[in-house]
Amino acid sequence: MASLGVIPGEQPQQQQQQQEQEQEENDPSVDRGIPKALGFVFKPWGRALVAIFWIVGIAGGLLAMRGFMNELQTVVPPVSGTASYQAADMKEKYFPETRFENAVLVKSKNDQPLLEFMEGSTCELQNKTAFGPEGLELDLSCTNTSALGDGCIRTGDLLIELDAVVHNLVAMGEKMGLMNSSVAAEIITAFETLVVPALEKTFPNITECPENPPTDSIVEDWMTLAADVNRTLATQFPQCVHNVVSFASLPSKTVRQTFPISSPSLGKVNATVQITLPAGTFWSLLENQMLTEDGRTMLIDAVTTSCDGKPVVPESQEDKDVANAVKKAAEEAPASLAAKVSSQTLMLDGINKGIKQTMDLSTLTMPVALLILAYMVGNLRLLICTLLNLAACLTVSILIMNPIAKKLTVSTTSPSMMMAVALGMSIDYSLFLLTRFQKEVSNGRSAVKAVTIMLGTSGKIVLVSGLTLLLCFLMMLVLPASFIANMGVAASITVLCAILAALTLSPVMLLTFPNFFGSNRRWGLSGDGCCCCCCRQRARSLSGPMEGVGQPLQSHQSAEQDHDEALDARMEKSYWPTFGGGVQRWSIPILIAFVAIAIPVAVTSLPRMSYSCGMIPFMPTDAPATKTILELQDAFGVGALFPTSLIVVPPHEKVDTDDHRQQWLSDACEALRNVAKDVNEPGSDHPFEASAFSGVMMINGKCTSMGLGSWSKVGGDYSATEVMISYSVDPFSTEGQNWITRMRNALAKQTSVGSWYLAGEGPNQMDAANETFKAFPLMISLMMVVVLILIGISFRSVIAPIRAVVCLSWMLVVTFGLAIYVFQDGCFDFLSWTQLGARSTGAMSWMSPCLACPIVVGLGLDYDIFYSESILEERQRGHPEKEAVVRALTDTANTISAAGLIMVLAFLALLLCTTPTLNEISFLLIVGILIDCIITTKLIIPAAMYWLGSCNFWPQKFPERCIDRTSSGPRHFVEVA
Repeated sequence: MASLGVIPGEQPQQQQQQQEQEQEENDPSVDRGIPKALGFVFKPWGRALVAIFWIVGIAGGLLAMRGFMNELQTVVPPVSGTASYQAADMKEKYFPETRFENAVLVKSKNDQPLLEFMEGSTCELQNKTAFGPEGLELDLSCTNTSALGDGCIRTGDLLIELDAVVHNLVAMGEKMGLMNSSVAAEIITAFETLVVPALEKTFPNITECPENPPTDSIVEDWMTLAADVNRTLATQFPQCVHNVVSFASLPSKTVRQTFPISSPSLGKVNATVQITLPAGTFWSLLENQMLTEDGRTMLIDAVTTSCDGKPVVPESQEDKDVANAVKKAAEEAPASLAAKVSSQTLMLDGINKGIKQTMDLSTLTMPVALLILAYMVGNLRLLICTLLNLAACLTVSILIMNPIAKKLTVSTTSPSMMMAVALGMSIDYSLFLLTRFQKEVSNGRSAVKAVTIMLGTSGKIVLVSGLTLLLCFLMMLVLPASFIANMGVAASITVLCAILAALTLSPVMLLTFPNFFGSNRRWGLSGDGCCCCCCRQRARSLSGPMEGVGQPLQSHQSAEQDHDEALDARMEKSYWPTFGGGVQRWSIPILIAFVAIAIPVAVTSLPRMSYSCGMIPFMPTDAPATKTILELQDAFGVGALFPTSLIVVPPHEKVDTDDHRQQWLSDACEALRNVAKDVNEPGSDHPFEASAFSGVMMINGKCTSMGLGSWSKVGGDYSATEVMISYSVDPFSTEGQNWITRMRNALAKQTSVGSWYLAGEGPNQMDAANETFKAFPLMISLMMVVVLILIGISFRSVIAPIRAVVCLSWMLVVTFGLAIYVFQDGCFDFLSWTQLGARSTGAMSWMSPCLACPIVVGLGLDYDIFYSESILEERQRGHPEKEAVVRALTDTANTISAAGLIMVLAFLALLLCTTPTLNEISFLLIVGILIDCIITTKLIIPAAMYWLGSCNFWPQKFPERCIDRTSSGPRHFVEVA
């Protein structure tokens, strides 16, 4: 370094460096392994390689960011071995087409009903009768092109008119001499006893028909909108298969049945009845699924199944283009309508906007956090190192995660978690490293030796804490839900990048620009060390030593004495010694008090802990996409966008013939009725009835063979069928999870009909959440094992890691207990602040505890290690255990408090945003940080260490020294045998 030349009247630089080396090697508080392992950062070529690595990494991360965001997924894949995994497997096997739905929510602007029904038919039966060689043939139809749906006939009117047709036919036969009165009576009796009951079972119970609207009514407007959506998709995406489902899209249906009739007069003859019913007949059957009770809100469903003969890839560009096209068509709806679109793709867009909102809020809180950091290190210039570390950590972690996201399922929440981890670790590690660097520079060490000691002391804290946190995140891999486990991978990669940036990029910056970062005059706002001041600095270096650099060093014993004198001076001005002394005097009551707090919190909250599922908690509450899906949910239930269905696989022998199949349809319908009875809870606000099922065997709660479902032909005709479920309860809520459990239990009683599989995103997420929380204790246990091993190795102690695990456990119990009180019990509802209000789903999102736990453990461990390392350093300097605890408290309390405040500000953006899951994670993080900074490191650890005494770092032994006060000169330490 050119500016560190020989200064007149001082030791030569070579002698000074030798003295520094001897002092460093004799200092027991400096771990020399880390500086030796990172020796390349002290070489020019090593610094160049480090700079190139991080520059390339940052550039690559910025380029990969858009691609990474596009690879994120919102759908939780089923967990292997669960009931939902089997259901998904069966659905993919028998119904392989992927359905991407864009739900169009249509409302009337003037409160005019979009559609009304009346108790009357809008068409009459027309018949064509013929006597063929095989018997009597009745061909009946009902058409009225001027009516909605080309007409509608109620079931009662149909049977009445059919009876009239038969009587007229028989009367005409008698009149023409084709039959006598006895034959006519036998035919009528046969129809009444055989044909009519069979048709009653076949036809659904239609009691209402759509009322014909006046000309230019609002009905024409929504029918025009449905046609426009269909035309838009067909025109812009001709390569795709679309189906726009609305009342207007329902087809007519034709039923043909042959009945063998035996009579004494006629013998054995066949009567064939074919009835063609117009589409309007079935509109009322879908009234509950597609129209609200007041008739002012309607659902139009635009479904895309494939493009170019291939399934549409979820959240692909093609899927996004289709969603935007439907959205644009809805925005151009007739003036009398207000149309909104909701889809999984638009939900993802809302989630991404929520992430952007969080980032924007972070930019508001970050300056305050950085100013606190600058105050603690005493130099605004050092913030450059922190910002570079943060940018490098985040971008390089994104660069690494991008190819991983192409292969594995990576959640849309991953960027927010990576940002939180990058912020927390980058700022924490910068605070630990830079405060030590400043301390050594102020003690007269050169930049090289200051960085060496920084890496040997605070670098050890960063490495041990970072590796522990990294392994804690990797313990998330034991969770069976890959959606969550892969977030642990993302977080662990971010921690690794934070460690590497802290231990390589920061030293390289400090060593490359020692004058710039070593100048503390005016908080670094002076021109010292800048390029424009090189000549002035050169002149100053010739006339005297630079500030904090190049000053003569004392011996190792003198350095320890100066350290103690400096700390003694701080202790005289600080209130922490008095506070620490009080904690030690009241150590036993303090520990008893905190145990007394933890026990009732654990008993009254943790056993009641529940969780909710779904994607809505990941969406900003004020986003248009969120409001639309909530409106859709209130009107038609979550099933409109996340349908729940039954995959029914009948035994082959029960559907191999028409008669067997008809009998199976009847049995399956009766089974569904029994299921509805078993699932329904008397007195519930949301009764579950058989009308919720819609399939080939049932419509609107009535058994029929004219159902609107379909059969699968995979493995043969009639191999499986799908029954849709329409229920107002949100399957992602706690109430919905109970409903799913009851449904599965009820289906288990109906195995004689076939195999039943409950499929859908609700059951899928419930199983994923259940399996995850079953493994949650194992994950925490493994984290604690990691803490025990790494802390034990780092401190070469048995007691220290046990004490750390106990403190972490206490913090986790209180933190999660408070979260249950807030989000499950609503203890902060009086604030009327939705971020801290009770959840409408009944509990926190199932992902929040899983994501927050490793971060809380990592940050708590950071502060614990920082404080414990300082105690260990004081013990190695010869101070008694109890004195070392107080001295370390004085030395670290402000730094830990500042670090905690910085972390609170960093995570405050997550609490201020409007995304419920991020609010919950932020609450857990902030509460955990405050407990660690205010309670654990200030009260629990000092009290526990006072109580443990010399056992704190057992079996490690320390030198004991006393202060020689016999001389009038400066005091010094004398070894005690």
